[in-house]
Amino acid sequence: MHWMITPQQTRSSARRQGLTAESLQLNGMAVLTFSKAIIDRMDELCRLREIAWIGPQHHPYAAVQHVWKGLYQNVDLFALVPPMGASPLACIIEDLVFCGTQAVFLVCAAWSLGPPVSFGDLIVPVFASGPDGTSVHYGNTLRHIPSHEKVIEMFSAVCQSTSASFHTGGVGSCEALYRITPKMVQDFLQQGCLCMDNGEAATLFAVTETLGIFGGVLFQPYIDLQQGWDPTPLQSDLYHTTCRMQAEIVLEAGVRLLNSS
Repeated sequence: MHWMITPQQTRSSARRQGLTAESLQLNGMAVLTFSKAIIDRMDELCRLREIAWIGPQHHPYAAVQHVWKGLYQNVDLFALVPPMGASPLACIIEDLVFCGTQAVFLVCAAWSLGPPVSFGDLIVPVFASGPDGTSVHYGNTLRHIPSHEKVIEMFSAVCQSTSASFHTGGVGSCEALYRITPKMVQDFLQQGCLCMDNGEAATLFAVTETLGIFGGVLFQPYIDLQQGWDPTPLQSDLYHTTCRMQAEIVLEAGVRLLNSS
């Protein structure tokens, strides 16, 4: 298949503007997150240092804001803060894989659909359901895509070993937060979903499957859609403690997955 714009073109743009081939090579695993608390915990465990990689001046569409490199159990770790949304995420994953990354994980917060999920719990999505404008271009024509079975098993095993309170189930997709209806929530609950996002999980599952690498998602709730918007949980010790746990679990699971491949 011939594509009009490609990761190779983006990488070539970065090379022409002074980045070396070595600096653009990101072998190992990448963790995408929007959480400072998660980054801080990975810094404690991996001694992160910020590096130059593909930035807004090189990218035709959606570049990351920050990239850090560290080491966890002799595996290279790259922590990135991407733009939010499914479409930018797809480009960043493709860029990462083109530059050598062997596993990509999204670790952040999501919108809970209510019980059995509580604040402070973790969610390991085993499938993503619902429409989004991006994953369909990577083969998700049925609006339902499973996660990588081996990733689910490893995330679950590490959660169990740390005694984390976690759930496995689906994540529903909706790219319009202000247009989520009670019926939509009930429909996703009936499908076995535990939470919702804006299509990023479905996109990560679809893109990593298409490109043939490990990909997974680890959520915690920051909104309970049954209760509406309340920013209080984001300020709690429980939220920040759970962020730290997310960082610990994804690092351990990622290393085990790469060592098993």
